[in-house]
Amino acid sequence: MKRRTKRFYMVLSGIFVLTITAFASMSSEYEAVSTDIQIETFEVLDSVRNRLIPYALYSPVPKEKVKDSIRLVIFSHGYGSNYSRNYLNYSYLTKRLAKSGFWTVSIQHELLGDPLIPKEGIIQVVRMPFWIRGEENILFVLNDFKKKFPELKIRSIDLIGHSNGGDMSILTAKDHPELIRKVITLDHLRMPVPHVLKPQFSSLRSTDKTADSLVIPSKDDCQKYGIQIVQLKKITHNEMNDEGSRKQKKQINSYIQKILEDRF
Repeated sequence: MKRRTKRFYMVLSGIFVLTITAFASMSSEYEAVSTDIQIETFEVLDSVRNRLIPYALYSPVPKEKVKDSIRLVIFSHGYGSNYSRNYLNYSYLTKRLAKSGFWTVSIQHELLGDPLIPKEGIIQVVRMPFWIRGEENILFVLNDFKKKFPELKIRSIDLIGHSNGGDMSILTAKDHPELIRKVITLDHLRMPVPHVLKPQFSSLRSTDKTADSLVIPSKDDCQKYGIQIVQLKKITHNEMNDEGSRKQKKQINSYIQKILEDRF
């Protein structure tokens, strides 16, 4: 009887160890392998436009330890009817990028009191001023980042944007291709993806939204210009921020990491 009891506990112990090991493996796949990150928030006045621009900076290591050039990602949130903390609502993505070694900036594009985005008319026309404002925000924050950290050499700049933030990211890269290495959109719907080799464009698509006509290139054009279109599984348009499930966040982060690291 004692032998059976001892054997039972040995088997139970083995199962427990295997379970913990498997869980740790899953955790390490989801979380990046880097060290701690630093998170700072800023509110900077663009005196030319008399506009306050909040943004958050996620840096992968203490700044004094940086000895090499850095990789910078600028993130633009989806439209949220002027919700003032939208730029902080994608922390699963911005924190993961920082833990993976990317310095990541997340910009608040809409402010309280801004006119709401138009929903009628020719969308590509009536929303263009909002995308241009977003482009100006991106360029302003990039310059402010350089002023704050003049000792840092930027090796590459990548843009990531959700929905409306993806539209303005595409516009920025289209107007300033010399600045941008890659653009990744999370289900943008309005701005056509340029048919160019550089910058490189990629888009992760939801299961419940369809982009406007001519926004997503044909398969032939994607192959010709190296454009990557990824159909996500069981992720809707509004589940691409922190409201998504752990499994959904893991799926999005996995694709973004592969694209940024040229492992796609």
